[in-house]
Amino acid sequence: MYYFLKKDFEALNAEIGKLADRIREIGKEMGKSCQEGAETFHDNFAYEDGERQQYMWSGRIRGLIHIRNQARVILEPQKGDTVSIGRTVTVEDENTGKTRIMKIGSYMVLTEKEGEVISYNAPLARMLVGGRVGDMKESVIAGKQKRFRILKIE
Repeated sequence: MYYFLKKDFEALNAEIGKLADRIREIGKEMGKSCQEGAETFHDNFAYEDGERQQYMWSGRIRGLIHIRNQARVILEPQKGDTVSIGRTVTVEDENTGKTRIMKIGSYMVLTEKEGEVISYNAPLARMLVGGRVGDMKESVIAGKQKRFRILKIE
């Protein structure tokens, strides 16, 4: 199951549409390359390059369609006092004393971001999700032990 905020889900659908258009365009270019010479499959760089591109983009679109088919759209962030998808959280890094403000976003953050937006699947977000104001969260991130205190949830 992949969770998406509405804007990111719409952007995912738009990306799938763009890739489908690109694959169709490559197919047209391949067809033109066959009309220009008698060697359709042999020694036809444009055709062979088109095959490689179609294979690459087709794999990408299949992956995105799989994600879309398993997706659940979150129309509004959950209310309450816990960190969850769509909520903005302010934390203090206990090691450095620095404060960070970030929004917990979709599985794939695809839309323009205002401020710091991280996927709920990122190690830092996974550590914070479910936390409440005042909680100390600790985990290994990028090979380093990190400790964050949750200061504010919006």
